[in-house]
Amino acid sequence: MKKFIIILLSVSFILLSACNTGSPDNTETTVKNDNEETADHSTTEKITVEITGNDIAVSTTAESTENTTQKTELLPLPKENTEFIFHSGAGGWRTEMTVNQDGTFYGQYYDSEMGSVGEGYPNGSAYICDFTGKFVNIEKVNDYSYQLELSDLKTQEPEGKEWIEDGIKYIASAPYGLYDSYDNTECEAFILYLPDTPVDVVPEEFLYWWPYRYDQDTAPKSTLSCYGILNLTTNDGFFFAE
Repeated sequence: MKKFIIILLSVSFILLSACNTGSPDNTETTVKNDNEETADHSTTEKITVEITGNDIAVSTTAESTENTTQKTELLPLPKENTEFIFHSGAGGWRTEMTVNQDGTFYGQYYDSEMGSVGEGYPNGSAYICDFTGKFVNIEKVNDYSYQLELSDLKTQEPEGKEWIEDGIKYIASAPYGLYDSYDNTECEAFILYLPDTPVDVVPEEFLYWWPYRYDQDTAPKSTLSCYGILNLTTNDGFFFAE
C-alpha cells in the first residue's frame, strides 16, 4: 500500500511538471507600460529599467507590435547619418553634427576670421574642433520629444592648440553647442524634438536657432517643421539640415 501511494505521488508530480513545461514562461526582463497600445496599433511602448548602484534609470522606447520582445534603444530619426546644424545664419561660424540612430555622432565646429592674419598665415585664422560622442539613456518624454544624455564626448585636438596649414592659422576650440563655455564643461542633458512639436512648448531661446522659423508668407509656424536637438544647459539648438 505504501508503495502504491509513493508511485501515485510520483506520477502526479511528473504530470504537473509536464503541464508547466508545456506553458513556456513569457515574462520579459522589461516592464510593460499599462497604457501601451494594443495589437491593432502599429507601435507599443516598453519601459526599460536600468539599476546601477543606487541610481535607477527609466527609459521608454517605441517598438513595432510585430516583434514586442526586441529591446529598442534607437533615436527616432528618419535615417542613419542624419545631419544637424547649429548656426545663427550670420557670421562665418557653424557646428555641423551627423547623428546615427544608435545615438553615436561626429561633427565639426568651425569659425573663420579671415581678417586675422600674421606672419606665416596670410590667409587668416580659424577656430576649429572635430569631435565624436554618443547620446545615451534615451527616454521618451511624450509623443514629440525624447530626453538624451551626452556621453563619450571627445575632440581630435586639445583646446588651445595652434598650427598653420595652407596659410591659415588654426586654433583648436571646444565643440560649440555641446559645451558650456561659461563653466568650461561639456553639457549633459539634451532633448530631441520631432517634427510637428508645438512651438509653444519649447524655449524661446531654442527657437532663435531654428532657421525655418520665419520661412513663410503668412502667419508664423505653430509647430516645428523638422527635427531639433535642444541643449538644456545653454538652450542652443541643432536643427535637421534639410
